[in-house]
Amino acid sequence: MKNSKSHIFKGTVYAILAGVLWAFSGVFGQIFFEQYDGNALWITTFRLTIAGLILLTISLIQKPSAFLSIWKDKKNYALLFGYAIFGVLMVQLTFYACVQEAGVATATVLQFTSPIFLLVYLTIFRRQKPNLKSLVLVIFAMIGIFFLTTHGNISAMTLSPLALSLGMLSAIAVVSYSLISKRLLHTYDVMNVTGWGMLIAGLVMNCVHPVWQFDFRITPDSLLLALGVAVIGTAVAFMFNMSAIKYVSPIVAEVCAAMEPILAAVFSIFLFNMPFDIVIGISMLVTLVSVILLSLEEGKS
Repeated sequence: MKNSKSHIFKGTVYAILAGVLWAFSGVFGQIFFEQYDGNALWITTFRLTIAGLILLTISLIQKPSAFLSIWKDKKNYALLFGYAIFGVLMVQLTFYACVQEAGVATATVLQFTSPIFLLVYLTIFRRQKPNLKSLVLVIFAMIGIFFLTTHGNISAMTLSPLALSLGMLSAIAVVSYSLISKRLLHTYDVMNVTGWGMLIAGLVMNCVHPVWQFDFRITPDSLLLALGVAVIGTAVAFMFNMSAIKYVSPIVAEVCAAMEPILAAVFSIFLFNMPFDIVIGISMLVTLVSVILLSLEEGKS
């Protein structure tokens, strides 16, 4: 019992740390955009390329014999490239584009609504009928998003349609990221699969916006921010998240990761002078609590 409690505590701490580092990643990104004229395309290319190389290096050191295993079966290629492009790349690109458009707090809260889209997918394509409690939680989450984006007045949106669309696409991409990779993650090492996914996505992004094409103000601080996004907010955060899942269920890890949108909102208030009032506060709280409860409810099934 003592050992079990120790494992649960350790897993919970790792999951919370992952959420904290993901929050820092978004904050670093917003500072990079606002103070150094950065853009979402370059930071996505850089982040994916560097993080992919780091994770693959660790994978090679830990399990050298299995490093290329995923490439030995041609049936994996479609899944791996689908995971890299429609999962990894789309998650990162839409998230940072939303950060650039609306700020890290809004982008993070919108991305965190991914369980709603997972429920929609399961209902439509898997014919899994949602229970009443799940439907009520989805309604509350959507009400929270409505007030967050409109401040209660639909004729005066506080969030641009572009930002809202990017945030919703980011949440949908999280679902595709999880679903496409499922079979690969059951067969191969998680770090290896994710490392290849990130590197492939990074190579694709290099064709769109090469990492050597610097179109921002290059200073030691701007480069440190970019490294912070790639190393601390991507590679290290992912490793903490993976470590958490060794000790607690993925659903518990996901709930603990709710630290990300909460901290992103707090940082935005103090660092970026984000307008904050009772309506925004309650909207964020209702959305986050609804999504957390929805995750727990779906985790039972």
